[in-house]
Amino acid sequence: MTTTGAPMPASLRATLRTVRHPAQATLCPHCRAAAGRSCTTVSGRRTLPEVHHGRIVAHARRVAACSRCDAQPGHPCHDDGATRHDTVHAERHAAAEEVTA
Repeated sequence: MTTTGAPMPASLRATLRTVRHPAQATLCPHCRAAAGRSCTTVSGRRTLPEVHHGRIVAHARRVAACSRCDAQPGHPCHDDGATRHDTVHAERHAAAEEVTA
């Protein structure tokens, strides 16, 4: 198969790429989608347009420290000693968005 015309310039190709959520760099704990892959239904049959909330939380936990409870990257947030397994503080979520922006 041959193509006709000039090859696409790299500067133009970069603008045509789809925008990916930064959390896609993290494994999804809900559907087990690999880093860099889109989330799917649990059965894996259908690709979802959005990422699972758990993946966003896992990404924030992986890349940012929490200024509210002083949890370091890789460790879950906590409230007075009670670990937050499925959520992070809003401050940590905002810090994760700044890190990946």
